[in-house]
Amino acid sequence: MKEQTIKDSGLITSVQGIQWAVFMLTNVIAVPVVVGAAFHMAPAEIADFMQRMLFVTGIATLIQIFFGHRLPLVEGAAGMWWAIFILLGTMSTPANQGNVLQQLEMGLIIAGILLAIIGFLPIIEKIRLLFTPIVTGVYLILLVSQLSGSFLKSMLGFTATGHLNGKITLISFLVIFIILFISLKTNGILRSLGPLVGIIVGWTMFHFLGLIDTNQSYEPSRWFSIPKMFAWGTPKFDIGIILTTLLTSVVLISNVISSVLVVGLALEKRVKPNQYQKGIFGNGVGLIFSGLFSVVGVIPLAISAGFIMTTGIKKLLPLIIGAILITVSGFFPYIGGFLATLPLEVAYASLFTMFTQLLGFGIRDLMGQEPTGRNLMVIGISLMTGIGIMFLPPEAFENIAPWLRNIVSNGLLIGLILCFLLEHLVFQKKMIRQTS
Repeated sequence: MKEQTIKDSGLITSVQGIQWAVFMLTNVIAVPVVVGAAFHMAPAEIADFMQRMLFVTGIATLIQIFFGHRLPLVEGAAGMWWAIFILLGTMSTPANQGNVLQQLEMGLIIAGILLAIIGFLPIIEKIRLLFTPIVTGVYLILLVSQLSGSFLKSMLGFTATGHLNGKITLISFLVIFIILFISLKTNGILRSLGPLVGIIVGWTMFHFLGLIDTNQSYEPSRWFSIPKMFAWGTPKFDIGIILTTLLTSVVLISNVISSVLVVGLALEKRVKPNQYQKGIFGNGVGLIFSGLFSVVGVIPLAISAGFIMTTGIKKLLPLIIGAILITVSGFFPYIGGFLATLPLEVAYASLFTMFTQLLGFGIRDLMGQEPTGRNLMVIGISLMTGIGIMFLPPEAFENIAPWLRNIVSNGLLIGLILCFLLEHLVFQKKMIRQTS
């Protein structure tokens, strides 16, 4: 009887581990396809990218479990990180995209080292004070504004066909509807798997309607391979991209802290202060791995709390099993090759709701501020300048030194830097109170 109970317990734990693995896959599958398309990667490159993304996602989660916050909290591709990748990919010329990827490798490694160091220092609160709701709100709105065109062009069929395509549009919006319906109207484990269900339905419809591009298929040459380090080449230094990655990593510190907090609430246990510090350290190590293995930066996903609450899986062992499954899958090219055939339009549609939430978070941050003349001036100047730069043609920056070009041509970075200056230097609140 006792042996039977142990077997049943082991079976349940294994099933729960598979549930975690599927949940982690949901947050990985679309990213290499979308980022790969932005950088005009070949099918084989996207398949390898997928393979490495699976490996790093699993490894980063295990690092957090054993050396970081030690909570059942999944690491996954951060929306802001892969948005930065898409942004820089669409901004750069095809001839320069290889250099940009190598510069992003360096940026992720440096950002990871910074976070790992911060994880040992008692300065997190001081850094967070710099990222006021106005700064984070402007950052999120600029980020989504830059990418909204790419999303709609793909989902409406312009990217694939050069014109509006009714079939692609129908499938894209059906995927969005399915994800929204499942997320808002269902309960239990199904609720957390909305994106995966939407992807499966959209992928199936693409096959059924003959919309799959057979030229994009890829047949791996072997069934087993070790994920390659520096797959995009030797890391290169670029001051503009370094600034972008450093700012993004610091902005996301608040996301790490909030993710640890909400998972603690889901577990109904008090999170110790040093777990926040260790979580930031673990995230820094995860970013270093992201740069070393040429993938999008990872971050603890707060949605893990929703998964815990809907499934009731609170123990660490099932997540360890799930993370190991995802890590091991990164050694099998056929898995990455199959997942990489996901249609770009379906990938964009599956991520659409996530980006609308990012935009909503930005608007919420700004709406929470008092509409004084000072606040409206900071917000208005930052947004108008940043978005205005997004509409300038690339040739407008041809006469600028190459090291400076990636800074001044980046509407997101210029808008954010301007917001920092206006918020903390030009229109300091203390100074305004003293002079009023």
